[in-house]
Amino acid sequence: MHHQLLTSEFTGASLTTPNRIVLPPLVSWNSGEDGTVRERHIEHYHSLRGPGLMIVEATAVAPEGRLAATQLGAFSDRQFDGLARLAETLRSDGAVPGIQLHHAGGKTTLEKNYRHPIPVPSVMPESPEGAYELDEAEIRRIITAFADAAERVVRAGFRYIELHGAHGYLGTQFLSRALNRRRDRWGGDISGRVRFLTELTAEVRARLDSVSSEQAVFGHPTVLGMRLGFTDGDEHGLPPADGLAAAEAVCDAGIRVLHISHTGGSPAPLDPRSRWSPTLQAASAVRRALGDRVPVIGVGELFEPAQAERALRSGMADLTAIGRGLLADPGWAVKTLAGRDDAIERCHECRPKCYHYTEPERCPARRRLKAYSD
Repeated sequence: MHHQLLTSEFTGASLTTPNRIVLPPLVSWNSGEDGTVRERHIEHYHSLRGPGLMIVEATAVAPEGRLAATQLGAFSDRQFDGLARLAETLRSDGAVPGIQLHHAGGKTTLEKNYRHPIPVPSVMPESPEGAYELDEAEIRRIITAFADAAERVVRAGFRYIELHGAHGYLGTQFLSRALNRRRDRWGGDISGRVRFLTELTAEVRARLDSVSSEQAVFGHPTVLGMRLGFTDGDEHGLPPADGLAAAEAVCDAGIRVLHISHTGGSPAPLDPRSRWSPTLQAASAVRRALGDRVPVIGVGELFEPAQAERALRSGMADLTAIGRGLLADPGWAVKTLAGRDDAIERCHECRPKCYHYTEPERCPARRRLKAYSD
């Protein structure tokens, strides 16, 4: 079966991809305290080849901002060579090499981040042990850490840089009224709560523009995107109206691609009658509101190529991210591009959580694939 739109080239916002399949950033738990790329990373990403844009997993910009002890990092020059090798692997496999830059904020523990103090917008009763409230100087330090990491990964060869503003990490901790109780200019109404993401965007954008002028070092355009949590479904946290205002604000600040997701947990659908997932509905809402201003990547329960094709044709997104589908069958994109949908081992939608994410050896789709190949 041929899916004409899904397999066609996309061009927009200085981003050209050979198809509209995106590998979203999915952590693989393969690093250690040094945060360096290991052989398992290279093998993992090479096995997933086929998507036109491949976004390397959430990569920590500072030691204290790790979500897990096994998280990849971009906070040290010691990590550069491995990152460069990983970027080249993606490029050689025909993809635009992308990477997501991340800071966990309060969504970590002292055990996971090697006992670094944990910075949060506001200390709450549920804040982890070791949490402290960020002051202006510390906020600036973290923004600079993002810019330093962005320069490092661009020099390593990545073309798409994605800032993490979703899934309950630091960006959404600032956005959420439930987690941000600040009374200074970094809190209050949405214009204050989005300030961290807008100033982060402006700082990273300025750094990338500076690097891109050095043609001997960097000879291709860099696209700056953001994975943005649109809503948490809680009127006391981040309601959809605030999510939309945040999307507009970060685009004003310099974001050129929006990868729409949630702020954590399971947000309520915007339309309970819709057959589409809540996150894909959110992407559609942003795309309708912003028009052709920026390309939108949609994600959420797109397990089959025909579903992704319908989402594109319905105007819900410009590109589709296939997460669990690719974890279940690493050949998902290659088979789709070859018109071999019937050869795809479909994700089993394990509940309450994806086995491949926590215990890869228990993923039933992978076990079936292995059984066929043995």
